[in-house]
Amino acid sequence: MSVGELLGSGTVGQRPLYGNALALVGGVMAAGYVLAGRSLRQRFPLIPYVTVVYGVAAVCLLVFVVASGHPVTGYPPREWALFFAMAVGPGVFGHTVLNWALAHVESSMVSVSLLGEPVGSALLALLLLAEIPGPSTVAGGAVVLVGIGVVARSRSVGAAPAD
Repeated sequence: MSVGELLGSGTVGQRPLYGNALALVGGVMAAGYVLAGRSLRQRFPLIPYVTVVYGVAAVCLLVFVVASGHPVTGYPPREWALFFAMAVGPGVFGHTVLNWALAHVESSMVSVSLLGEPVGSALLALLLLAEIPGPSTVAGGAVVLVGIGVVARSRSVGAAPAD
């Protein structure tokens, strides 16, 4: 049982092992993405790298959508605008910054900074959807941000001076 379950509603869902397995696979895949990206970004410029990464991701998502039986077209204009906003905002801007950082910052710091994504998502939900986070979400977000700050500070304090 996690701290979130203790502080939250106390329910764990109908398939907690499946959810835990997906979280574990997601963590492993994220670590692999960061490590592979770190290696590749040492050899390739940012724009060609992200063009290939985003292109492969788009093809994989298209295959998944088609294979799962969901429609690819026929959405109202508002939905297309939301799709575009999600692609440009977190996708192009957020992940391009992440991929830029892979060539300039330690991969462990990039990985730790990824923990801030849910905090940013909660803030966007508050601003765009008027979804007010609960006290445990706010507390958890604060802990995550403090943790990211502690790691970033320890990296900058221990870093060698620039030439």
